[in-house]
Amino acid sequence: MELYLGESVDQLNLKAELPSDKFKLTNPRLLTGTAVKLYNQAVELRDKGDAELSYVSFMKYLNLVNTIRKSSDYRKDEKYYNNLLGAKNVKNAIENAEKLQKDLQRRYEDRAEEAIIREKFEQLETREKLEKEAKERHAEEKTKAITVETLTTNLSGLDGDFISSWQLEAMIKQKSTSFIIFDVRSKEDFMISRIKHPSCVSIPEDAVKPGLSAAALYKTLPLDARVDWPKRLTVDVIVLVDWFGESLPGSAIFALKEILTKWDPSSTYNGVIKQLSKGYDDWLSRFPMQTTNPHATAFVKETPVEDFSPDDIEYPDFDEAMRPPTIEMSTPSQPLINRTTKPAIEIKKIEEIPMDQPVTYPVPLPRSTIPKMPSIEKESDKIITEPSPVNRVGPVPKVDRNLKINAMVKYLQDEETLVEKHLAMTVNQLEKEKEWDKIRSEREASANNEITNQLQEREKQMLEMFNKMENDNKQQELEIARLRKQVETIRTAMENKTKPDAEENQIQARINEKEVKQAAMNREVERLRELRKDKEKAREKEKEEREKDEELKRNMQRLKDDQARKNEDLKKKREEENKREEEKRRLEHQQRQIPKELKIDRLKDEPSSGFGLGSKMNRSHSTPDLAQALQKESEQGLKNLRVDRELKPLTTNRTRIIPRPDLKNRNFNPVYGTMGRGLTGLKNLGNTCYMNSILQCISNSMLLTNFFIEGSYRNYLNTNNKQTRGEISDEVSSTLNALWSGQYRSISCKDLKNAVGRYKSSFRGYEQQDSHEFLTILVDWLHEELNEGIKRPLKEQNNYGIPDEKAAAMAWEDYTDSNKSVIVKLFAGQQRSCLRCAVCCKESVTFEPFFNLSLPIPPSNSQCSIMECFQLYTKPEQISGWSCPFCKNKKGASKTIDIWEVPPVLVVHLQRFYNDGIWRKRLNMVDFNLNDLDLQGVVKSKKSLYTGYKLYAVSNHYGTMDAGHYTAYCKNAEYNKWFKFDDQDVMEISGNEVRSAAAYILFYTAIDYQAPPVMQD
Repeated sequence: MELYLGESVDQLNLKAELPSDKFKLTNPRLLTGTAVKLYNQAVELRDKGDAELSYVSFMKYLNLVNTIRKSSDYRKDEKYYNNLLGAKNVKNAIENAEKLQKDLQRRYEDRAEEAIIREKFEQLETREKLEKEAKERHAEEKTKAITVETLTTNLSGLDGDFISSWQLEAMIKQKSTSFIIFDVRSKEDFMISRIKHPSCVSIPEDAVKPGLSAAALYKTLPLDARVDWPKRLTVDVIVLVDWFGESLPGSAIFALKEILTKWDPSSTYNGVIKQLSKGYDDWLSRFPMQTTNPHATAFVKETPVEDFSPDDIEYPDFDEAMRPPTIEMSTPSQPLINRTTKPAIEIKKIEEIPMDQPVTYPVPLPRSTIPKMPSIEKESDKIITEPSPVNRVGPVPKVDRNLKINAMVKYLQDEETLVEKHLAMTVNQLEKEKEWDKIRSEREASANNEITNQLQEREKQMLEMFNKMENDNKQQELEIARLRKQVETIRTAMENKTKPDAEENQIQARINEKEVKQAAMNREVERLRELRKDKEKAREKEKEEREKDEELKRNMQRLKDDQARKNEDLKKKREEENKREEEKRRLEHQQRQIPKELKIDRLKDEPSSGFGLGSKMNRSHSTPDLAQALQKESEQGLKNLRVDRELKPLTTNRTRIIPRPDLKNRNFNPVYGTMGRGLTGLKNLGNTCYMNSILQCISNSMLLTNFFIEGSYRNYLNTNNKQTRGEISDEVSSTLNALWSGQYRSISCKDLKNAVGRYKSSFRGYEQQDSHEFLTILVDWLHEELNEGIKRPLKEQNNYGIPDEKAAAMAWEDYTDSNKSVIVKLFAGQQRSCLRCAVCCKESVTFEPFFNLSLPIPPSNSQCSIMECFQLYTKPEQISGWSCPFCKNKKGASKTIDIWEVPPVLVVHLQRFYNDGIWRKRLNMVDFNLNDLDLQGVVKSKKSLYTGYKLYAVSNHYGTMDAGHYTAYCKNAEYNKWFKFDDQDVMEISGNEVRSAAAYILFYTAIDYQAPPVMQD
């Protein structure tokens, strides 16, 4: 379906916004019904192919869902409202909106590109007349009225008696000029598609024949055409329309024009007759909404026009035409004529030849009746001027050279007609090439099998049409080449005798102009074909790679399954051994602790505490058996029960977590299954996708993950930290151990969520949060808990007159004296802030640490590179009110931030959200490097350790700020492949899918800083 609703995705997002004041006062239960209707409407529109309206409906649905979730009624009974809204509708709506957004963005860009190309061709076509027509169009839009005299003047200024599609559309709009449109195509074509106007009348081409009078034609017309036929006498303009605007002898439109101008003598016409330039095909491409069917195409007939076919035209051979005259002798006594001395030119008339000597001369005949004769060799030019050695009969014949000139003009006119026809065919071919690309794109994007089959059938028809066009073009080129050869022959014979007249030069100029257009269009056709071939090759290559990847996946899955079975058997064996050891130690301990005299005989029906060997129930060993202890206390009469907690059973964990006495047990509520190390999903606890996305990115930061998995962090853990007391590091360590154990398909990190909520109230509930804010707080907490330095205020910097390298080293040393942690070593970089006074031009320079870079996105570009974002980040900005420490002036300064030193792990945050009264999101596509991000031109320090980086994780955001969804793309260090983490779902993806307009936070690692391998059991 054609695009009609907007010019960009941003416009569609504006249409999807809801009036907040109206819906705040509405009952949420009523809004849920509206939301469900919007969702169903969006799905129905998507299935019908209306991508724009479907996208708007999906976005309205998501905005309405967000409004419902903000209401107090929803918070009271979330489960009830979620059931009303549909369990999977919100996620499906986000996925559909994402797909539609990408498709619409591409289609809007294609349409814009097509509009640019079309505009270039129109500029090339109109050339010298462009400025005049632009002024006329401007006058039409300004005055909204065109007089009949002005319109007639404009039409007469065109090529012959033609009217352009633009002028016809203006004439229809201004309504002050009366007109009638005679459509001279076939009746079938007229019924399929025609100009949408009541004055458009069908004059079937099979009814129009050469030689008919207007009265005879009237009798053959259909009834509705007879009713409008008399209007031709009273209207101001009669417009004749065929498919391509070809007025060739023998064509229907040519015959109708002859009937109206020559064979209607009894009628008086009030207006003028104009033919639509480039025909209905041009009108269809420029004004599709003003037709009854914008998808119609011209049916190219296989049989050429009867009276004008290049194969049927016989052109005069001037070598034969200039053969000396044949003189028929009436009696043998008449003088003989030496024919070798006759001039090799056409002779029109010879005076004073005796009547008793009949003489015949070849003169130019109409091209359809010229007989083809064997050509003779041309004589030299001297034959014309030298006297004949034989006595002539009468004076020397006079030569009319205008015959040659007229013949050459006729040849050039025929050549111009063929070139123009060839140009029209190329224009049609270019349009079909574009249509084919459009059909291919729609077929690839369509999920409907029926629509796909229809598009495939249309592709086959287009291929057949292309082959026919190629053959027709070759025939036209051969005919043009033959005409040019004849023209060159004439020019050679006339060399140094006559100069080309003005008409020849004008025709040749028009031919050259059309050939320039022809060459430009041919280049565009070739470009489209090469582009299509490249796409085909890319598809084939992608298909082969996909098949290889699928085969590799199957092989890997088989290996994983085999390894999983082995691991499961080994795990069971270890568990059995551990149970036996545990039971043995427990019994030995009981024997030592319980005196024999206190031993109690159980009754027959008394239930077991679960400790006996015969028990069928296993109890948790994380707490003592209180029931048994109370029984002992009552029987012994003891007031206190002594429990030796040092003899608790040892736990086993394949990820080798070092146990701590105060480390509580965690329930990850896991879903068991072998997915591979680092490929465990995280369950969504209710709008916690922001946290899941960041944790997966942190999990694949192997420099940090190994530090926590090995348990090294406990050597640096600062449990006396007043804020979090080391709890966040413990929870992160447990979560990472579970993610890399390889035992679970998915887990729930509820304990970590609760710990974060305890220390930061904004994360306590289940509302959607910003993943960048969560990352910043999490990294800051980990740094504070693992910091070995003693916190103290940083020294005030006064770097005036100190070289930058020295000042930077001093500032970094001052910072790291009180900030020593693995977080600083991995994530901390340094930037240079410079304030340049607008009055004294002196600079105040300070050096500051950073843990991630928040890069702005150029707002005017729909697509940009990450290097453009870096350039915008370091671009100077003017600030006001700053007091210069040197001249004490407050007239402002220029502030520049430069990146001085980058860390081993570089985190780049793209500033997608902005506020211009309300919060909005930038949907720009930021192109970023995966394997070779070179920051050599960005980092200012000459002693920087790292400048080359490779990407290993991306946090993505889809949707709007209020109703969005987070995912993560991470490159697994174990398998060296990219995976998509969508909450509990984990799937492999190709590297080509990592770049997208949803990228929000990018995680890079220095190429020269290699991460250690993941710790194995």
